Amino acid sequence: MAPLRFDLALLKRAERWILALVGLTVLAMLVGTVLTTKQSLIDHLYNFPYGAVWWLFVATLVESLLRFWRYHTAGNALGLRVPFWRMMYYYTVGYALLPTPGKVGTAIRLWLLKINHQLPYTRTAPLLAMDLISDSIALCALAAIGLAIVGNPLLQGLGWLVGLALVVGVVATLLAPQMLFRLVGMLYALGGHKKARFFARLRQLIRHSSRVLGWRVLCLTTAQSFVGWALVGLAVGHLVSGLGTPLNMAGGTVVISLGTMGGFLSMMPAGVGGAEAAMGFLLSTMGAPLTTVVLAVAIIRLIVLWLTVLIGLGLLPFALRGGSQTAQEPR
Repeated sequence: MAPLRFDLALLKRAERWILALVGLTVLAMLVGTVLTTKQSLIDHLYNFPYGAVWWLFVATLVESLLRFWRYHTAGNALGLRVPFWRMMYYYTVGYALLPTPGKVGTAIRLWLLKINHQLPYTRTAPLLAMDLISDSIALCALAAIGLAIVGNPLLQGLGWLVGLALVVGVVATLLAPQMLFRLVGMLYALGGHKKARFFARLRQLIRHSSRVLGWRVLCLTTAQSFVGWALVGLAVGHLVSGLGTPLNMAGGTVVISLGTMGGFLSMMPAGVGGAEAAMGFLLSTMGAPLTTVVLAVAIIRLIVLWLTVLIGLGLLPFALRGGSQTAQEPR
Protein backbone atom coordinates (compact mmCIF):
# COMPACT_ATOMS: atom_id res chain seq x y z
CA MET A 1 0.00 0.00 0.00
CA ALA A 2 1.14 3.56 -0.64
CA PRO A 3 2.62 5.46 2.33
CA LEU A 4 0.19 7.49 4.40
CA ARG A 5 1.07 10.80 5.99
CA PHE A 6 -0.93 12.93 8.41
CA ASP A 7 0.09 16.35 9.71
CA LEU A 8 -1.22 19.41 11.56
CA ALA A 9 -2.26 21.10 8.29
CA LEU A 10 -4.72 18.25 7.78
CA LEU A 11 -5.99 18.80 11.32
CA LYS A 12 -6.69 22.47 10.64
CA ARG A 13 -8.60 21.70 7.46
CA ALA A 14 -10.56 19.00 9.28
CA GLU A 15 -11.44 21.37 12.12
CA ARG A 16 -12.86 24.00 9.76
CA TRP A 17 -14.85 21.44 7.76
CA ILE A 18 -16.27 19.63 10.79
CA LEU A 19 -17.15 22.74 12.79
CA ALA A 20 -18.93 24.13 9.72
CA LEU A 21 -20.99 20.94 9.38
CA VAL A 22 -21.84 20.91 13.09
CA GLY A 23 -22.88 24.55 12.89
CA LEU A 24 -25.09 23.87 9.87
CA THR A 25 -26.75 20.97 11.71
CA VAL A 26 -27.53 23.11 14.75
CA LEU A 27 -28.72 25.99 12.57
CA ALA A 28 -31.01 23.70 10.57
CA MET A 29 -32.49 22.34 13.79
CA LEU A 30 -33.19 25.82 15.21
CA VAL A 31 -34.52 27.33 11.98
CA GLY A 32 -36.61 24.28 11.16
CA THR A 33 -38.12 24.21 14.63
CA VAL A 34 -39.12 27.87 14.53
CA LEU A 35 -40.46 27.80 10.96
CA THR A 36 -42.49 24.60 11.27
CA THR A 37 -44.39 25.50 14.42
CA LYS A 38 -46.09 28.47 16.00
CA GLN A 39 -44.46 27.77 19.35
CA SER A 40 -41.47 29.83 20.42
CA LEU A 41 -38.04 28.34 20.92
CA ILE A 42 -38.38 28.87 24.66
CA ASP A 43 -41.55 26.76 24.71
CA HIS A 44 -39.70 23.99 22.92
CA LEU A 45 -36.84 24.12 25.41
CA TYR A 46 -39.32 23.97 28.28
CA ASN A 47 -41.06 20.87 26.87
CA PHE A 48 -37.90 19.27 25.54
CA PRO A 49 -37.49 15.50 26.30
CA TYR A 50 -34.12 15.79 28.02
CA GLY A 51 -34.42 12.30 29.47
CA ALA A 52 -34.82 10.74 26.03
CA VAL A 53 -31.80 12.67 24.76
CA TRP A 54 -29.80 11.35 27.70
CA TRP A 55 -30.78 7.76 26.85
CA LEU A 56 -29.67 8.30 23.25
CA PHE A 57 -26.33 9.55 24.56
CA VAL A 58 -25.91 6.46 26.77
CA ALA A 59 -26.90 4.14 23.91
CA THR A 60 -24.34 5.84 21.63
CA LEU A 61 -21.67 5.43 24.30
CA VAL A 62 -22.44 1.70 24.67
CA GLU A 63 -22.46 1.30 20.87
CA SER A 64 -19.02 2.92 20.71
CA LEU A 65 -17.68 0.57 23.40
CA LEU A 66 -19.00 -2.41 21.45
CA ARG A 67 -17.36 -0.95 18.34
CA PHE A 68 -14.02 -0.75 20.17
CA TRP A 69 -14.43 -4.37 21.34
CA ARG A 70 -15.23 -5.42 17.77
CA TYR A 71 -12.05 -3.75 16.46
CA HIS A 72 -10.04 -5.44 19.21
CA THR A 73 -11.63 -8.82 18.40
CA ALA A 74 -10.64 -8.49 14.74
CA GLY A 75 -7.17 -7.32 15.74
CA ASN A 76 -6.67 -10.44 17.85
CA ALA A 77 -7.86 -12.61 14.95
CA LEU A 78 -5.17 -10.97 12.82
CA GLY A 79 -2.57 -11.61 15.52
CA LEU A 80 -1.91 -7.88 16.09
CA ARG A 81 -1.81 -8.18 19.90
CA VAL A 82 -2.46 -4.49 20.50
CA PRO A 83 -3.91 -3.64 23.96
CA PHE A 84 -7.63 -2.90 24.06
CA TRP A 85 -7.19 0.66 25.33
CA ARG A 86 -4.81 1.39 22.46
CA MET A 87 -7.29 0.09 19.87
CA MET A 88 -9.97 2.18 21.54
CA TYR A 89 -7.76 5.26 21.30
CA TYR A 90 -6.92 4.71 17.63
CA TYR A 91 -10.54 4.06 16.73
CA THR A 92 -11.71 7.20 18.53
CA VAL A 93 -9.10 9.31 16.74
CA GLY A 94 -10.40 7.90 13.46
CA TYR A 95 -13.82 9.39 14.19
CA ALA A 96 -12.30 12.87 13.81
CA LEU A 97 -11.65 12.53 10.08
CA LEU A 98 -14.71 10.53 9.05
CA PRO A 99 -16.64 13.64 7.87
CA THR A 100 -13.74 14.90 5.75
CA PRO A 101 -13.67 14.48 1.96
CA GLY A 102 -11.99 11.19 1.12
CA LYS A 103 -13.10 9.57 4.41
CA VAL A 104 -9.52 9.28 5.68
CA GLY A 105 -10.67 8.57 9.23
CA THR A 106 -10.39 4.85 8.66
CA ALA A 107 -6.90 5.23 7.17
CA ILE A 108 -5.45 7.13 10.12
CA ARG A 109 -6.18 4.13 12.35
CA LEU A 110 -3.95 1.97 10.18
CA TRP A 111 -1.31 4.70 10.14
CA LEU A 112 -1.26 4.83 13.95
CA LEU A 113 -0.93 1.05 14.13
CA LYS A 114 2.01 1.21 11.71
CA ILE A 115 3.77 4.12 13.42
CA ASN A 116 3.30 2.96 17.01
CA HIS A 117 3.42 -0.83 16.59
CA GLN A 118 5.35 -1.31 13.32
CA LEU A 119 2.45 -3.24 11.80
CA PRO A 120 2.45 -3.22 7.97
CA TYR A 121 -0.67 -2.20 6.11
CA THR A 122 -1.00 -5.67 4.56
CA ARG A 123 -1.73 -6.97 8.07
CA THR A 124 -4.03 -4.18 9.24
CA ALA A 125 -5.97 -3.37 6.04
CA PRO A 126 -8.47 -6.22 6.71
CA LEU A 127 -9.71 -4.15 9.66
CA LEU A 128 -11.26 -1.76 7.13
CA ALA A 129 -13.19 -4.56 5.45
CA MET A 130 -14.31 -6.01 8.79
CA ASP A 131 -15.55 -2.63 10.03
CA LEU A 132 -17.62 -1.93 6.92
CA ILE A 133 -18.95 -5.46 6.38
CA SER A 134 -19.90 -6.11 10.03
CA ASP A 135 -21.77 -2.82 10.17
CA SER A 136 -23.49 -3.44 6.83
CA ILE A 137 -24.67 -6.94 7.76
CA ALA A 138 -25.89 -5.82 11.20
CA LEU A 139 -27.72 -2.80 9.80
CA CYS A 140 -29.35 -4.86 7.04
CA ALA A 141 -30.49 -7.46 9.58
CA LEU A 142 -31.93 -4.80 11.89
CA ALA A 143 -33.64 -3.07 8.98
CA ALA A 144 -35.16 -6.31 7.67
CA ILE A 145 -36.49 -7.28 11.12
CA GLY A 146 -37.78 -3.79 11.86
CA LEU A 147 -39.47 -3.41 8.48
CA ALA A 148 -41.22 -6.75 8.94
CA ILE A 149 -42.63 -5.64 12.31
CA VAL A 150 -43.38 -1.95 11.69
CA GLY A 151 -46.74 -2.67 10.01
CA ASN A 152 -46.50 -0.35 7.00
CA PRO A 153 -47.15 -2.30 3.73
CA LEU A 154 -44.75 -0.11 1.73
CA LEU A 155 -41.99 -0.55 4.29
CA GLN A 156 -42.65 -4.30 4.60
CA GLY A 157 -42.04 -4.69 0.86
CA LEU A 158 -38.77 -2.84 1.30
CA GLY A 159 -37.95 -5.23 4.13
CA TRP A 160 -38.07 -8.21 1.75
CA LEU A 161 -35.57 -6.48 -0.56
CA VAL A 162 -33.25 -5.67 2.33
CA GLY A 163 -33.48 -9.27 3.56
CA LEU A 164 -32.60 -10.61 0.12
CA ALA A 165 -29.64 -8.23 -0.10
CA LEU A 166 -28.55 -9.42 3.35
CA VAL A 167 -28.50 -13.08 2.30
CA VAL A 168 -26.59 -12.33 -0.91
CA GLY A 169 -24.13 -10.11 0.96
CA VAL A 170 -23.36 -12.69 3.66
CA VAL A 171 -22.79 -15.47 1.11
CA ALA A 172 -20.57 -13.22 -1.02
CA THR A 173 -18.55 -12.15 2.04
CA LEU A 174 -17.89 -15.72 3.15
CA LEU A 175 -16.86 -16.80 -0.36
CA ALA A 176 -14.89 -13.65 -1.27
CA PRO A 177 -11.44 -14.54 0.21
CA GLN A 178 -11.29 -17.93 -1.54
CA MET A 179 -12.55 -16.52 -4.85
CA LEU A 180 -10.16 -13.56 -4.73
CA PHE A 181 -7.21 -15.82 -3.93
CA ARG A 182 -7.96 -17.92 -7.03
CA LEU A 183 -8.49 -14.79 -9.15
CA VAL A 184 -5.10 -13.38 -8.15
CA GLY A 185 -3.48 -16.70 -9.04
CA MET A 186 -5.12 -16.66 -12.47
CA LEU A 187 -4.05 -13.06 -13.13
CA TYR A 188 -0.50 -13.89 -12.07
CA ALA A 189 -0.40 -16.82 -14.49
CA LEU A 190 -1.96 -14.82 -17.34
CA GLY A 191 0.61 -12.07 -16.81
CA GLY A 192 3.46 -14.47 -17.40
CA HIS A 193 4.39 -14.71 -13.71
CA LYS A 194 5.68 -11.14 -13.70
CA LYS A 195 5.63 -8.74 -10.72
CA ALA A 196 5.85 -11.65 -8.31
CA ARG A 197 6.36 -9.36 -5.30
CA PHE A 198 3.17 -7.40 -6.02
CA PHE A 199 1.06 -10.53 -6.38
CA ALA A 200 2.64 -12.02 -3.26
CA ARG A 201 1.50 -8.98 -1.28
CA LEU A 202 -1.99 -9.31 -2.71
CA ARG A 203 -2.15 -12.94 -1.66
CA GLN A 204 -0.87 -12.05 1.79
CA LEU A 205 -3.55 -9.37 2.11
CA ILE A 206 -6.28 -11.80 1.07
CA ARG A 207 -4.96 -14.44 3.46
CA HIS A 208 -5.10 -11.97 6.37
CA SER A 209 -8.58 -10.84 5.31
CA SER A 210 -9.85 -14.40 5.49
CA ARG A 211 -9.07 -14.39 9.21
CA VAL A 212 -11.64 -11.67 9.93
CA LEU A 213 -14.12 -12.60 7.20
CA GLY A 214 -14.44 -16.24 8.19
CA TRP A 215 -17.80 -17.19 9.70
CA ARG A 216 -16.58 -17.43 13.33
CA VAL A 217 -14.98 -14.00 13.64
CA LEU A 218 -17.53 -12.39 11.32
CA CYS A 219 -20.42 -13.73 13.41
CA LEU A 220 -18.88 -12.32 16.59
CA THR A 221 -18.08 -8.87 15.15
CA THR A 222 -21.49 -8.66 13.47
CA ALA A 223 -23.23 -9.61 16.72
CA GLN A 224 -21.37 -6.81 18.51
CA SER A 225 -22.46 -4.36 15.84
CA PHE A 226 -26.04 -5.68 15.88
CA VAL A 227 -26.42 -5.20 19.65
CA GLY A 228 -24.93 -1.70 19.53
CA TRP A 229 -27.17 -0.45 16.72
CA ALA A 230 -30.23 -2.13 18.29
CA LEU A 231 -29.64 -0.14 21.49
CA VAL A 232 -29.35 3.06 19.48
CA GLY A 233 -32.58 2.15 17.63
CA LEU A 234 -34.38 1.66 20.94
CA ALA A 235 -33.17 5.07 22.10
CA VAL A 236 -34.25 6.67 18.79
CA GLY A 237 -37.77 5.27 19.24
CA HIS A 238 -37.84 6.64 22.78
CA LEU A 239 -36.66 10.05 21.56
CA VAL A 240 -39.28 10.33 18.81
CA SER A 241 -41.98 9.24 21.28
CA GLY A 242 -40.77 11.94 23.67
CA LEU A 243 -41.21 14.48 20.87
CA GLY A 244 -44.88 13.54 20.55
CA THR A 245 -45.01 10.79 17.91
CA PRO A 246 -45.27 7.25 19.36
CA LEU A 247 -42.53 5.05 17.88
CA ASN A 248 -41.58 1.58 19.11
CA MET A 249 -38.18 -0.09 18.96
CA ALA A 250 -38.89 -1.57 15.51
CA GLY A 251 -39.55 1.90 14.11
CA GLY A 252 -36.46 3.29 15.83
CA THR A 253 -34.20 0.57 14.41
CA VAL A 254 -35.64 1.13 10.94
CA VAL A 255 -34.89 4.85 11.15
CA ILE A 256 -31.31 4.45 12.38
CA SER A 257 -30.41 1.44 10.20
CA LEU A 258 -31.86 2.62 6.89
CA GLY A 259 -30.80 6.19 7.64
CA THR A 260 -27.21 5.10 8.21
CA MET A 261 -27.25 2.95 5.07
CA GLY A 262 -28.68 5.91 3.16
CA GLY A 263 -25.63 7.85 4.28
CA PHE A 264 -23.35 5.06 3.01
CA LEU A 265 -25.02 5.04 -0.38
CA SER A 266 -24.82 8.82 -0.73
CA MET A 267 -20.99 8.51 -0.79
CA MET A 268 -20.79 11.82 1.06
CA PRO A 269 -18.38 12.30 3.99
CA ALA A 270 -20.04 10.70 7.04
CA GLY A 271 -23.18 10.34 4.94
CA VAL A 272 -24.03 14.03 5.36
CA GLY A 273 -27.21 14.79 3.45
CA GLY A 274 -28.08 11.22 2.54
CA ALA A 275 -28.57 10.03 6.12
CA GLU A 276 -30.66 13.06 7.07
CA ALA A 277 -32.86 12.71 3.99
CA ALA A 278 -33.43 8.99 4.58
CA MET A 279 -34.27 9.48 8.26
CA GLY A 280 -36.61 12.35 7.46
CA PHE A 281 -38.44 10.33 4.82
CA LEU A 282 -38.87 7.34 7.14
CA LEU A 283 -40.14 9.44 10.04
CA SER A 284 -42.61 11.20 7.74
CA THR A 285 -43.80 7.82 6.42
CA MET A 286 -44.39 6.71 10.01
CA GLY A 287 -46.64 9.70 10.66
CA ALA A 288 -44.31 12.17 12.35
CA PRO A 289 -45.09 15.87 11.70
CA LEU A 290 -42.47 18.09 10.13
CA THR A 291 -41.48 19.65 13.47
CA THR A 292 -40.75 16.25 14.99
CA VAL A 293 -38.88 15.15 11.87
CA VAL A 294 -36.57 18.18 11.93
CA LEU A 295 -35.88 17.97 15.66
CA ALA A 296 -35.44 14.20 15.78
CA VAL A 297 -33.08 14.01 12.79
CA ALA A 298 -30.95 16.89 14.08
CA ILE A 299 -30.68 15.43 17.60
CA ILE A 300 -29.88 11.93 16.31
CA ARG A 301 -27.11 13.20 14.06
CA LEU A 302 -25.70 15.56 16.68
CA ILE A 303 -25.34 12.79 19.25
CA VAL A 304 -24.74 9.64 17.20
CA LEU A 305 -22.33 11.27 14.72
CA TRP A 306 -21.10 14.71 15.66
CA LEU A 307 -20.48 14.09 19.37
CA THR A 308 -18.15 11.19 18.60
CA VAL A 309 -16.50 13.22 15.84
CA LEU A 310 -15.80 16.11 18.22
CA ILE A 311 -14.29 13.74 20.79
CA GLY A 312 -12.03 12.27 18.12
CA LEU A 313 -11.12 15.75 16.95
CA GLY A 314 -10.00 16.61 20.50
CA LEU A 315 -7.67 13.59 20.57
CA LEU A 316 -6.35 14.04 17.05
CA PRO A 317 -3.59 16.63 17.85
CA PHE A 318 -2.09 14.30 20.48
CA ALA A 319 -2.19 11.36 18.09
CA LEU A 320 -0.50 13.32 15.31
CA ARG A 321 2.12 14.72 17.69
CA GLY A 322 2.87 11.31 19.14
CA GLY A 323 2.88 9.68 15.71
CA SER A 324 5.30 12.28 14.33
CA GLN A 325 7.69 11.80 17.25
CA THR A 326 7.54 8.02 16.91
CA ALA A 327 8.12 8.21 13.17
CA GLN A 328 11.31 10.26 13.71
CA GLU A 329 12.79 7.75 16.15
CA PRO A 330 15.39 5.35 14.65
CA ARG A 331 14.15 1.82 14.07
